[in-house]
Amino acid sequence: MTHGYGQQGGPVGGFGAPPAMFGGPGPEFVAADERNGLVVDAEGVHFEQGPHGIELPWARLHTVRFYPLDAGLSVAAVTVDGPVYECRVRARRRSQVSQWCAELTAVLHHYLGARG
Repeated sequence: MTHGYGQQGGPVGGFGAPPAMFGGPGPEFVAADERNGLVVDAEGVHFEQGPHGIELPWARLHTVRFYPLDAGLSVAAVTVDGPVYECRVRARRRSQVSQWCAELTAVLHHYLGARG
């Protein structure tokens, strides 16, 4: 099952709280495991995979899709100029995946729902 938005919880493991540069008005979503993490908030989408990270502001994003995995969540951000960035995070419990999907659906709807 893939979830996405148009044409257009708390952290687990060691990812910690979102950096101070994130935040502001609006909801946020944070998911992480011992190696990877992602934040979706008013600024856009931020992926961390090991030592690498990328910040994707909303103006640069065309679509954000996600789908549950047996042991986690996969989120893909498609930029307006074509490249696709993906981040996968593992959940400690299978029930966490359902909770992440519900939370991420609401956050993406808040930021992307009006794009149509």
